[in-house]
Amino acid sequence: MTTKTFLLSALTAVLLSFSSEDQTIEFKYPKNKDAVVIMTTDKFKKFEKEWRGADYYYMCEDGDNDMVCSVLFYKLNKEEEKHMVEPFGGEGNAAIPFAYFLENSNLKELEKNDVSWGKMTDDFMFRQNDILEFNGVRINQKHMYAYTMFGTDLFVNIHLSKVKCTVNDSTAMRQILDGLKKKKN
Repeated sequence: MTTKTFLLSALTAVLLSFSSEDQTIEFKYPKNKDAVVIMTTDKFKKFEKEWRGADYYYMCEDGDNDMVCSVLFYKLNKEEEKHMVEPFGGEGNAAIPFAYFLENSNLKELEKNDVSWGKMTDDFMFRQNDILEFNGVRINQKHMYAYTMFGTDLFVNIHLSKVKCTVNDSTAMRQILDGLKKKKN
């Protein structure tokens, strides 16, 4: 090995040791071992977790560059399951939680530029929108969502948001969503 090749190899190794490496984050619904969503990113370090009745909620408000991430496992009651899932033959798919959370968005009247993608046969369906202003103050907030379902009674809503969102922030958020996976047991 020549001196030049050795130095180049050593420099590459040093530079790679300083690069940020994505971590794998698993979001689990504690009462269903099969309900696990995997996210690969270096943007979020610590998530708070809490039960909200039968629902389980993850939240990280101090992501890199002020990005926020939350994951809600929404447990359907028997009546909700009957009205939302049974009409689809009792089969769960990503379109059901997509439609539910779209219709029940608490930000619905503020949302602009709403775009969605994905097919109901995919593991996830997605949407994004902007909130340009809030209470008369321009905030340029981007919201991106991924929706999936486990079984016939558990919706999952993954939400990313960023105030003063740039094109780079939006691209990073989209890459996070594109990398989501359901853990296969």
